[in-house]
Amino acid sequence: MQRLTIALGIWAAVGPIVGILLGHFLTRSWQREQWLRDKRNEEWHELLTALAESLRVSLKIYPARALSGEEERTIVEAQSNSFRVIRDRIFIAPDVQALNIENRWSAAVQYHSQTMDAKKLGNAYKELRDEIVRTATKRP
Repeated sequence: MQRLTIALGIWAAVGPIVGILLGHFLTRSWQREQWLRDKRNEEWHELLTALAESLRVSLKIYPARALSGEEERTIVEAQSNSFRVIRDRIFIAPDVQALNIENRWSAAVQYHSQTMDAKKLGNAYKELRDEIVRTATKRP
């Protein structure tokens, strides 16, 4: 009986410390998981923004319209930025690669610059956007 009393006394002193450490570990683990989710969402958002901007400026290119030097620079910068954003993803890199976003967007932009087919570029963007949103919003 005396051993039980001693064991309970020790547990009364050690138990709260164990509980605090366990709680800290669980909270820290949950916070890291939430941080990773937030970073992934941020990267998806940046990717969509860059692609949308590239689409917007690319649609300024159409037949019978001469572009000013400033417009050409803006288009080149937006397209370069979209490819930089595609390539520099960290947290979503495997998904970006699996969706083949860089090659698909490059082919669409290149085709548009050669044919000025705005509808096809818009469709390529919409298709990529839909896949990105579907991938970004699926449960892990």
